[in-house]
Amino acid sequence: MRCFVAFDLPRPVRNHLAKVTSPLRDRYDIRWVPPEQLHLTVLFAGALEQRGVDALAAAVESYDASPIKLSLQPLGVFPPKGIPRVVWSGLAGDVDAVRAAKEAFEVTAAPFDVPPEKRAFQPHVTLGRVKSPFGALALIDELAERSRELKEKPFRATDLTLYASRLTPRGPRYEVLARRALEAPA
Repeated sequence: MRCFVAFDLPRPVRNHLAKVTSPLRDRYDIRWVPPEQLHLTVLFAGALEQRGVDALAAAVESYDASPIKLSLQPLGVFPPKGIPRVVWSGLAGDVDAVRAAKEAFEVTAAPFDVPPEKRAFQPHVTLGRVKSPFGALALIDELAERSRELKEKPFRATDLTLYASRLTPRGPRYEVLARRALEAPA
């Protein structure tokens, strides 16, 4: 089962990101993530056997942390040089807590042959995947323009979720396998 661990974003934040990027949706060949599926990935585990899924589900359900305060940052692309493949929104705020969660879930997933990410971790929200390089370089300028509309108002990621990702011809569909509401400190 393909699965990943992610912090969920509040609906107003997801809707705001969709609104900011809506002028781009018909102009570029990008497979946009539906607003209801926008999230902050902590660990992409890939295909796991049931024991690995069970271990991650238990780790999510017992994860002990307060809600994480974040804010949206300018839009960007991966890779940072060359033809863009992924469009994303940066995140600022309590990124150390996000990194700590990433490290904790990498440790949990390691016995199930999930290698740690080799690239430097940059907390972000994936907005879409570029399907064709045609016009992709112009997209970078357009993203800088759209970034001016982002509201940098802080928000809290209050849920941690283990998702199954099922690939379909219309893109991945996510199913909740385990969820933990993060508690505010008493």
